[in-house]
Parts: sequence; C-alpha cells; structure tokens
Amino acid sequence: MKSTIIYILSLPILILFSCEETILIETDQADPQIIVEGLITNEMKRHTIKITQTADFYQAGDTPRISDASVTVSDNEGNTFIFLEEEKGIYRPQVAFEAKIGNTYDLTIDINGKLLTASEDLLPVTTIDSLTFGLNEEDTEEEEVDIFSVYMYTIEPQDEDNYYLFKFYRNSYWLNEEGEDITVTDDTAVGEAIDGIEAPYWYFKGDTARVEMYSLTRESFVFWNDVATLVFSDGGVFAPLPANPRSNITGGALGVFQVSAISAKEIIIE
Repeated sequence: MKSTIIYILSLPILILFSCEETILIETDQADPQIIVEGLITNEMKRHTIKITQTADFYQAGDTPRISDASVTVSDNEGNTFIFLEEEKGIYRPQVAFEAKIGNTYDLTIDINGKLLTASEDLLPVTTIDSLTFGLNEEDTEEEEVDIFSVYMYTIEPQDEDNYYLFKFYRNSYWLNEEGEDITVTDDTAVGEAIDGIEAPYWYFKGDTARVEMYSLTRESFVFWNDVATLVFSDGGVFAPLPANPRSNITGGALGVFQVSAISAKEIIIE
C-alpha cells in the first residue's frame, strides 16, 4: 500500500493567508495478474504465445515477462505442439505448423503449478476479393501532397454469425499495431456486400498497402471489442470505471488465446 501526496493551493477566499494543505491518499495495489497473448493461424509458421504480468501503476518500462512456463497447444486430431521459451516470456513451438479450419485448439499453460487453459475453434474467413485505391482529394488539398485511400471488396456470407479483426500495413509496417487502433466488426455491421470499404489510413504514391482479415470466435471478438472500448473511451468525468477486457482464458489470467484464419491482399499505389 502506497501514499500519494497531492498539494492543493487554497482558494481565493483564503488568499491572504496563502495556505497550503497536504492530503494523503491511500491507494491499494492489486496483486499482479498474468497476461496471455496467443495467436494461432492457418499460416505455416512458428506461432507465438507471450506471457507477461501486470505491473505496479507507477512502475516504468515494459511489463514483466514470465519465464519457465510449460506451454502446449493440442487439437482434436490428437496433435500436440510443445512451445519452448525462445526469449524471456516468448514461447514458440519446436516446429512450424498450420492450424486447420474446423479444428479445435486447446491451450494449456502451467506456471509453477498454476494452470491456465483456453479453447478456440478455427473458423473460416471471408476471402478478400480485391483492393483498389483512389486519390483522396480533400486530404490531398489539406496536406498539399497526393494522398490516396485504399478500398476493400468482398462478399460476406450472411447465413451465419461471423466476427472479424483487420490489420493494415504500409510497406510492411503494421499501422494498427499494439492496440493503437483496433478494427473489429461482425457481419451484421458490414452487410453482405463489402463494396469499397475504406481503410482507415493514408497511403502515398509508391506505397504497398496490405489488408489482413482475421476470423474470430465470438469470445475473441468480445475481448477485442472490450479493448477497443477502453482505447477509444474519452474518459469523461461521468464515464464508468474501466474494467478489464473479458478473457477467454480460464484459471485466473487476462488476455486472449486467438485462433484465426487469415485472408490478405496487397496493392501498390502507382
């Protein structure tokens, strides 16, 4: 438990005395919580699971990483993939593998006897048919340089409930990395014909624009939607107190175990 000292200068009523009052505020420090960030996709690669821990509110620097955990991912076909710690808190499988659409993937993490589990189905993703670009005249006039917008086209099946996460890149740079700008949606929001939806970023002549579309389970969608709500909250005086995003991990941890199929397209702004 820590004490924070706040100095409040007296109001004009007492200005002649120039009083100063010291108030001690007791702030409870919550116990550290484990954070899991896992992503398994239908790409042939060595997927990553990151395990960290929440830090004290006043602690500077990166969040502490958790070492020496036992991490495995298994599927309903009887395959088990052992994840080894390659650097502190970063775990990857011994061999590359690709997840299969329709399979269920179970995550098990053992941290000094504390067991964390999660289970996700790999759902199909809508194929991005094409990308186009066009000169954004309003922004070009304002910025006095040619600025282009990129548009995505596809058909989204409406006979089932689907959830998606989008990532946007400019010349291989992930534009909405680290939760700075989270784009998630469900199929009721986009409709059947995704007919020229504009990417939320600018591009310039010669740039390579890339859009990735990830399938999500409802549980993963709820997590990312909660994160987006926290990121974009204006934090007004009457706003409710922030709550942790709802996790799909059981056993007492924050974060998400996400299993996704990916559709991607690139276009060069010429």
